[in-house]
Amino acid sequence: MTTENNQIAEKLSTPIAIVNEHGGVEWRNDAFEMMFGGDAKEWLQEGARAVGGERGWLQDFFMDGDEHRASDVEIEGRTFRVERIMAVEGYSARTVALWFEDVTQQRQMEQAKSDFTAQIVHDLRGPLSGIQGTLEFVLSQEGNKLDSMYTDLLQEAQRESERMMGLINELLDFSKIESGSFVMEKEPVRVAGVLKRAVRSLQQVAGRDEIFLMSAHGRDAPQVIGSVEKLTQAIINLVSNSLKFTPKKGIISVGAQIMRNGEVPDAIVITVTDSGMGIKADEVQQIWEKYKQSGTKSLRGGGGTGLGLYIVKQIVEAHGGEVTVASIEGIGTSMVIKLPVKKATDTGVITASRVATS
Repeated sequence: MTTENNQIAEKLSTPIAIVNEHGGVEWRNDAFEMMFGGDAKEWLQEGARAVGGERGWLQDFFMDGDEHRASDVEIEGRTFRVERIMAVEGYSARTVALWFEDVTQQRQMEQAKSDFTAQIVHDLRGPLSGIQGTLEFVLSQEGNKLDSMYTDLLQEAQRESERMMGLINELLDFSKIESGSFVMEKEPVRVAGVLKRAVRSLQQVAGRDEIFLMSAHGRDAPQVIGSVEKLTQAIINLVSNSLKFTPKKGIISVGAQIMRNGEVPDAIVITVTDSGMGIKADEVQQIWEKYKQSGTKSLRGGGGTGLGLYIVKQIVEAHGGEVTVASIEGIGTSMVIKLPVKKATDTGVITASRVATS
């Protein structure tokens, strides 16, 4: 920073420091000194080290690119929102200027709210599961002599209970993401199996709405490393979203293909494409945000939480992938997940955690 900028930063009440890539403090303002003093040396150096092949939190701030970088960091039992202000030249090593904001109380309040939501959702799942089981039992009885009007009412109740369970599950997953406890075991995953499982789980729902749901994928697709359960959930969320906006006699296709770097498989691309109502051009980039919903009215009635696609994005990014969308209003939509092909030795756990806001 320039001398003028240093003088301005010196007077700010927010802790600011110029830190090098080894965790050394090249410059700090009075607020940083008062907040951390000499205790900063150890945790800064720890953040600069790679452990088990994973980058330390400080290393993220030295990645190439000028885009905004920020993360929550636990320091001496408190939570700080650390943001990169700028890269700095003229010191002994690569350096960045960092801004430290104490968000301990804010995060504690968010955690309490998340825990409360998770408890309420958990308490709702039990009785609703009982209702679903009862409806399914009654409707499955052979020789059922109920009047067709009552059968239709029971089927409608079953559909609504399924929709309610979907909303409850979304809220539960969201509370886990917000609290950083959305942890997934990593294992070799057959993408073909994931697609088959997801499509099969929604085949009856699609048939009931007279929508043709199909899947197509090659048998030679390589494995990815991740969570079978959560990747299946991501596909189910995408297909469920398509079902809301695809008219009767419409088509939803789920497919996968390999991307190669020469002869070596590099990534697997999964697509969920529908012949539905499409998304308005000014809404396309907002659909992955939490609580955001398309302005287009669902053909299946009832609203949602606005969390389904947000959860998809968190799951995919936790697997090192990316998800995008292409849509033409009135013609249809294609959701695309790109997952890297990884070695089967890459084991452990992966976590989808809250994307904190400043």
